[in-house]
Amino acid sequence: MKAKLLLGSLLVAGTAFAQPQDELKKLREEVEVLKEEIRRLKLEISEPGITEYKSYSGLGPAASKALLNPKGVSVGGYGEVHFINSPDKKPNTTFDAKRLIMYFGYSFSEKLKFNSEIEWEHAFVEGGEESGEVAVEFAFVDYRHSKALGLRGGMVLIPVGIVNELHEPPTFYTVDRPYLERNIIPTTWRENGFGVYGDIGMVSYRAYVINGMRAKEGEYKSSAPLKKLKQDGSLASADRPGFTGRVDVNLPKNLKVGISTFISGVQDKKGKSLGTVSLFSSHLVWQYAGFDVRFVGVYTSTSGADKITKELSPASCEIDKSTCNVFPDKMQGFYLQVAYNVLRFTDSEQELYLFGMYENYDTHASVPSGYSKPSGHKVSVYNFGLAYKPHPLIALKADYVKENVEGGKDKNLYRAAISWMF
Repeated sequence: MKAKLLLGSLLVAGTAFAQPQDELKKLREEVEVLKEEIRRLKLEISEPGITEYKSYSGLGPAASKALLNPKGVSVGGYGEVHFINSPDKKPNTTFDAKRLIMYFGYSFSEKLKFNSEIEWEHAFVEGGEESGEVAVEFAFVDYRHSKALGLRGGMVLIPVGIVNELHEPPTFYTVDRPYLERNIIPTTWRENGFGVYGDIGMVSYRAYVINGMRAKEGEYKSSAPLKKLKQDGSLASADRPGFTGRVDVNLPKNLKVGISTFISGVQDKKGKSLGTVSLFSSHLVWQYAGFDVRFVGVYTSTSGADKITKELSPASCEIDKSTCNVFPDKMQGFYLQVAYNVLRFTDSEQELYLFGMYENYDTHASVPSGYSKPSGHKVSVYNFGLAYKPHPLIALKADYVKENVEGGKDKNLYRAAISWMF
């Protein structure tokens, strides 16, 4: 009897002891599961699950990461290093870390996101573009209500031409951006504003109201007349606002055609209206069967070009017209590029494009009455080269450029570049 009582007591005690051990083991397992979940969430925040690089509302593949990212922080960027030999001047060779760009974005929700681009030029900053600069290229909040309607506000890219929005260097084949899209259409052109975008069937669109342009004495570059009138969102005067927009039609065989515009008032430093700049552009991109064909045409007219000229020029302009910074009544130009991937029929996923480009533009096709056109206003550019892409996000480029300048000195350039995006 005593033995049975003792055995029963031991069994009860063993059961009581086993219960806390089982609960402790269960708790430990739950803690490990929670730790793994926390680790996974941290990875999702720091390394968003973006496996495909593609364009979103006209932006470059790397710039689109923040808008495609389902949640948390996104980081991207691009850069390029240029080697340029110009036999027509001394010194004739430069090696320049031209750009380093970082994209920073954040997804607050599936529909509400922030995106930004920060640029460093020429490796360091001393003051002014020629000796390096740090600049915000864009910074905006984006709300995608539906595929047909998105809202965007902040510092936005002007959606004209091809390269201003799609300016990551592996996305084009020339070592530098096309002359037309630097000298008539400024790049990278951005202003403060807000607007809408979306896709409706085969049609995509973007439209923004933005701060306008401002003319200031001494700030002018005759080879790129709009360059100094744009404000790039920095303490921008907005008494004379502007409008910019774009429509693209996406056709079969990967053919895209479209038009874009920029219309803006020009004011002086006191806010007085001087005139209006109206820019219209057409474009075509056809990427099919190894070919990449691109065309951009642009026409710009200005009302009040004489008033803008006087505002840009020193007081001596009234007496000596040779001292005037002449702003054009009209600008016009176009370029055509044809490229072909010669590795298309191989088993390699790498690409090697041979290309040719012709550009013809006139920064002063017409000037106000009583003024003379500046020398070198009409330019033809012949550009031939190759772009090798060992990876879709990296491009090694080399080209030859012949600049024929009417009334000026012709130039020959031999260029090469290493470029990347991520």
